Amino acid sequence: AYSQQRWLAMPHAVEEFAPGPPSPQNGALLAAGLYGANIAYNVINKRVLLAHPHPCLVTGINLCSSSLCCVVCWMLGLIHWPRFLGWPFYLKLMGLAVLHWSGMLFSNISVSEVHISFTHTVKAAEPFFTALFTAVLIGNKPTLRAWLSLLVVIAGIVVASTAEISFTWRGFWAAMASNVVVALRTVLTKMAMDRHILDPLNFQALLQCAAFIVSIPVALLFNLHAVREIAADTAAWPSIVLIGPLVWTFNVASIMILVHTSTVVHSMIRSMRRPLLVLASIITFGTRITALNALGILFTLFGAFLYRYETELVNKNGHGVKRSITETRQRTIP
Repeated sequence: AYSQQRWLAMPHAVEEFAPGPPSPQNGALLAAGLYGANIAYNVINKRVLLAHPHPCLVTGINLCSSSLCCVVCWMLGLIHWPRFLGWPFYLKLMGLAVLHWSGMLFSNISVSEVHISFTHTVKAAEPFFTALFTAVLIGNKPTLRAWLSLLVVIAGIVVASTAEISFTWRGFWAAMASNVVVALRTVLTKMAMDRHILDPLNFQALLQCAAFIVSIPVALLFNLHAVREIAADTAAWPSIVLIGPLVWTFNVASIMILVHTSTVVHSMIRSMRRPLLVLASIITFGTRITALNALGILFTLFGAFLYRYETELVNKNGHGVKRSITETRQRTIP
């Protein structure tokens, strides 16, 4: 908030106070947190789902353990307690929590049905739905090159689907449903963050806790019989407990990288996560892929990378134009 106020008052003096890039040691630590935590979460979560194919209950447990991490951070003072923002805000937050929970649930349904590599190949189409919802709800329309890159993503998904060994329609549509709800949640979260002054870490923590509350009745309704089964499996307890800190670490590392780098660099770093995840799943679970399947995966990931790079480049150029106009007006004030 202080940086935003300085930019409005003295835009020419902001650069000297802007955070610089992290040191090589800190940068390596953040990258390890970003990639390592996310890859480890997906691999461990897949193992839990293989042993206990109950997506509703596993999703609720994941949200429970990550919510406990949020509470611990509040209690230790690592995150300041959020101030009361009014009941209308919390009603909107519950709506976002439903989307957050359903996005995780559909993803877990897909992972329990098909290989992780195929699930995340389909989920690479998420930018298409994000662009669509952004254009409809916010009015920001992607460039022609961005739409063309999304066509590359769709083509890659079609090729990968036709050659996927573990393909099931339930796994495919669950991953696609996850794309839709996560994209809608992303756009609505952006709109909510623009209207309410709340730091990202607190917003994420509140969203995580609210999603856990939403998951409880559904998990008990559909997977109540599996509660005793998972409770009796003591070998799975360490994996279940570890999932929460992994999710929290991934999100915190992502935010810290964004603070210390440009949006373009941050987007490029995040774009490398999905191919690494696909590779890790192939190595860990011995997933067999055909040449056509590998070609489809490469097309999908390459298209997603092109889309992220194009949109972030447009955003950066647009921000630069607005900034130069503001600076010109500021200098002309007597």
